[in-house]
Amino acid sequence: MVSLRSALLCLVVIGSVAPAYGSTDFAAQESAAIESFKEVLDGIKTNTDKQVDFVLKTEDLSFAQTPLMPDSNSAIPVPVEQARAYQIFVSWSLGESEIKNLLKEYHGNREVELVFRGIPDGVSLQDALAKVQRLSLETKSNTPVLINPVLFGESGIETVPQIRKVSGKQTVYVVSGTTSVQAAEEQYQKFKSPKPNAIGPGLRIAERDLIEVMKERLARVNFAELKDKALRRFWSNQVFAELVPAPTSRVRKLDPSVVVPQDITGADGTLIHKAGDHINPLDIRPFTQRLVIIDPSYEKQINFAKAQIEKYSDKQNVVIILSEVDREKGWDGFTEVQNKVGRAVYILKDDVRTRFSIDFTPSVVTAADKNFYIEEVAGESLP
Repeated sequence: MVSLRSALLCLVVIGSVAPAYGSTDFAAQESAAIESFKEVLDGIKTNTDKQVDFVLKTEDLSFAQTPLMPDSNSAIPVPVEQARAYQIFVSWSLGESEIKNLLKEYHGNREVELVFRGIPDGVSLQDALAKVQRLSLETKSNTPVLINPVLFGESGIETVPQIRKVSGKQTVYVVSGTTSVQAAEEQYQKFKSPKPNAIGPGLRIAERDLIEVMKERLARVNFAELKDKALRRFWSNQVFAELVPAPTSRVRKLDPSVVVPQDITGADGTLIHKAGDHINPLDIRPFTQRLVIIDPSYEKQINFAKAQIEKYSDKQNVVIILSEVDREKGWDGFTEVQNKVGRAVYILKDDVRTRFSIDFTPSVVTAADKNFYIEEVAGESLP
């Protein structure tokens, strides 16, 4: 049995139109088709959609594990969300015209759904979904179509077509060799058996079990390589401030106060602040940090950061922030700086740079007397 999350991926409802994927041409074709049948698509809302919502929310696939025969004494129920009485097991080996006929035949029948085991070899999941989507659009059918290998496995389906009828918590019967619900009912009444004689010949199933296919594909994935690529992309996608060294040493004072533009009242109408009030966030929450912004490409600035830590860490929370990182070195360079300063370092974000008007490195941000102070240190003053 596969893991729950792997199995979850195998329940794909394509009675309702799925998003278009793939090439630009394919996406354009699908968009045009969807627009043409918009009114029809708005009406394609089936109980199968509820099944998927149920699984996504609960991660519970027990609904798909209904026992094949009623004499198993099993307490596994048919899903609460499952209102369809007849499941017609099909395959592309039946031919596209037959699938299309079934969609037409059972359009509007709220008791029937079509079930595939998987997708043909050499066909992507997106293309398989698009194929049935196209047929649904052409036939204007609201008959739900599922890809659910779990149902095939639990019902012992090895050939198609077959019909299973479910009632309450039990499987009533499985009849092979027909796609006619009426014929299946007549065969069951004739033999009074949960698995009566086949009505017609069976065909091989063209699609492999989707769960097995996904397991094989997953086994071929090189996760270490994917991780390395993701890590490399992280640094190539980073946007750095690229600040220049401070030309002169100076200290700037920044008043963080804001003026209230209009009265602010609570839900009960109580006046909280009136228009024209000055609000200083440092009155609400003190700023106890010491932000040290450096460019680690300058060894003197790294030494400056270390000196700040040694001098002030017993009084303030000294936070080292890097204006940029060597993209070529990536994580190695980032770790190298952390090892040099002896603590975690952070990347300068645009909101911090803008809030304190950081234009040069190194800069030190502190707060006192309800103001922020930004100290810029020129290169000749660095240790």
